[in-house]
Amino acid sequence: MKSNKEDFLNPKNGPVTFVLVAINIIVFIVLEFIGDTENGAFMLNNGAMNPYLVLYNHEWYRLVTATFMHFGIEHLANNMLLLFLLGQIFERAVGTTRYVGIYLGSGLAGSFLSFFYMCLMGKNDIVAGASGAIFGIVGGMIIVVICHKGKYEGINTKRMLFMAALTLYFGFATAGTDNVGHLGGLLTGIILTFFSYGIPTIIRAIKAPKENGSVDFGEENPYT
Repeated sequence: MKSNKEDFLNPKNGPVTFVLVAINIIVFIVLEFIGDTENGAFMLNNGAMNPYLVLYNHEWYRLVTATFMHFGIEHLANNMLLLFLLGQIFERAVGTTRYVGIYLGSGLAGSFLSFFYMCLMGKNDIVAGASGAIFGIVGGMIIVVICHKGKYEGINTKRMLFMAALTLYFGFATAGTDNVGHLGGLLTGIILTFFSYGIPTIIRAIKAPKENGSVDFGEENPYT
């Protein structure tokens, strides 16, 4: 059955996505209530990622907490809009368990790669944002649409590749953006989705061909 606009407003069609968006918004509201989310020192004191504190103070938890923090309302709004719209589609495609693992894994990988890069380059920036995890969803959706013969719920391969390229471009064109974290999240999302969803989907399709000789590339693909 094709999705419609009401699907995005129904928590039952993407429960984990709604929870993740809610957590990010609640964290932002709490931080805004007690301080200023656009202040680097304040964000650092409340869990943002910083290579010095991670490496020398062994505060590895910052690799996770930073993925639920945002610098200002615009940063939050941009990330949550993409998460809300694309996350629900991805969640329906891969299922709840895979979705949670890919989201958290991509966010953590993005944070770690950003940490490693800054250590390598001698930088000591303050980093926060869900972008790494969200880029993981973008990467994962590329695998999903490929597995569904190039289209899934109105999203095709060219559109996903264009979206990934465009968001990466804006990241590199905007000062202060953690592009290494974005790339880390994107690649991790592609890898995790390929192994956890792509390979099983392809194997299942090969083993269970339809009576007319075609193969079934997924249970929720109304376009094939």
